[in-house]
Amino acid sequence: MLYVSDKCGSDQDGDGTQQKPFKTPLRALQFAGKEPFPVLYVDSQKEDERWAVISKTQMKNAKKAFNREQMKSDSKDKKEAEDGERREKNLEEAKKIVIQNDPSLPEGGCCVPSGGVHKNLPGPTLKLVLSNPTFTATVTIGTH
Repeated sequence: MLYVSDKCGSDQDGDGTQQKPFKTPLRALQFAGKEPFPVLYVDSQKEDERWAVISKTQMKNAKKAFNREQMKSDSKDKKEAEDGERREKNLEEAKKIVIQNDPSLPEGGCCVPSGGVHKNLPGPTLKLVLSNPTFTATVTIGTH
């Protein structure tokens, strides 16, 4: 059995005992983890009683909330796993990228100084080819 008190309970510090009850039935069900859930005792409406068994309606609503939270958590876990797989696949694809000199390009590059006269400068030229099944991009880089 677990205890829940809207008046003096705490979902952060409670442990479900009479001395340290949870604040909400949802937190008590999360603490229990799965069905069959233990009996929940809540604040009694009667003056001569401290605790009363939770009503069927309250328990039904708490179970619905518990199931919604479980579905959210499961969905989040699935999305995180898919994201991890996607990152791994992208990493493997990135490892296939090769940067190399293009021997068909002349050594050196071309630049336009402020006077507008072209001037060839010596230096390496790189051709970067990025490709995967959906696209290919080629970038030629020369030093200026």
